[in-house]
Amino acid sequence: MKNVLFILYYFPPMGGSGVQRPLKFAKYLRDYGWNPIILCPEPGIYHTFDESLEKELDALDLEIHRVKNADIFQKAASHNRKKIVVSNRKAKLLRRISRLFFYPDNKRGWIKPAISKALEIISENSIDAIFSSAPPFSNHIIGQQIKDATNIPLVVDYRDSWTRNHFQENLWGWQKNILRNQETKIIASIDKIICLDNFIKEKFIEDYPESKSKVSVIPHGFDPKDFNKKTSNSILNYQDKKLNFLYSGLFYEQNQPDLFLSAIHNLVCNNDKFKDIIHLHFQGGLDHRIQELINSYGLEYCVTDYGYVPHSVAVENLIKADVLWMISNFDPNLKQIKSGKLYEYIGTKKPILGLVHKSEASLLLEKYGSGFWAPPNSELEIRQTIFEIINLWEGDNFPPVDKNFIKKFDRKKLTKDLSSIFNAISS
Repeated sequence: MKNVLFILYYFPPMGGSGVQRPLKFAKYLRDYGWNPIILCPEPGIYHTFDESLEKELDALDLEIHRVKNADIFQKAASHNRKKIVVSNRKAKLLRRISRLFFYPDNKRGWIKPAISKALEIISENSIDAIFSSAPPFSNHIIGQQIKDATNIPLVVDYRDSWTRNHFQENLWGWQKNILRNQETKIIASIDKIICLDNFIKEKFIEDYPESKSKVSVIPHGFDPKDFNKKTSNSILNYQDKKLNFLYSGLFYEQNQPDLFLSAIHNLVCNNDKFKDIIHLHFQGGLDHRIQELINSYGLEYCVTDYGYVPHSVAVENLIKADVLWMISNFDPNLKQIKSGKLYEYIGTKKPILGLVHKSEASLLLEKYGSGFWAPPNSELEIRQTIFEIINLWEGDNFPPVDKNFIKKFDRKKLTKDLSSIFNAISS
């Protein structure tokens, strides 16, 4: 069995969608002849920790090397605690401040110790490939410098665009140039590039035509084992004879539920029957502003907020709900799929409402079969789409999902695709 060194920042006990992709790759790679050896930092300060993902990791019995005091967040952590939870609001503030001073990102402090540890691992093991997943893009710099030092083949995984990222909209030109120069240097060293969808791939090739033969697409996915459990620990307070909408995850700065809540409010105000058949569930946590907005619309009677729940419970809640919804309200020109939760929604085979611009995400929903979408900046179109969903639910007439399409996003199949890339560069 060959060894691949994983360079990761987000990994259990940290939670969130950025953790699940590399965790699931690591879970299934041994089935295809590759043993993952993990290099990551100590957890430090983070907004979400997930015991269920940590248990899943423990069961895999992987070789894991954790670098201590890797960056400013690690150094800020207490010596007596490995994990410090901060609110999403504080995390957002820290990100904004750090973008002014740290390049490529605020995780650059772990580059030097990670490289040192990686070279130590390589000296003690036969490593056949290196895999780095970003963001943070400091991971790719680590991978590139190890590749330059050892000539071991390197695969970089882009879970998001680097130099076409929406977070760069407010940067000065000289800041963007720093990031572009860093990325250009990495592109010259790497062997293969993985993108989440065709839009990112096309833009990547547009920026770096010389990389065309290196770029492949491996999307996010879902793990069927998470959805096929015989017992359920769901805490969803399902409302009988009501249409139960569920939103899973946090609401970020660009993605807020205001227009969705406004649409529900207007439906209820215009037709009394909707007041008795709609219930809104949220898992991930609602901040004070959103809670106040719900109250101002008089919707508190039909809203249940579960706060953060472990991933295992979150999946079981998805299975129990009637309709799952998500929002991606980034710049319409950034057409890539920004939400990993959409793929887990697909794994449930439930109807999905996406508040998205015409993009890779809207195309995915159309191919799914039981997907609905409306522009996230049009309250009228959101309301019309919800009305359509209600009518289909009342008539028990939701369109069927395309099961063959769903199979494309099986995490095990996607891991096989990754192993094929490793095989190609290491043979």
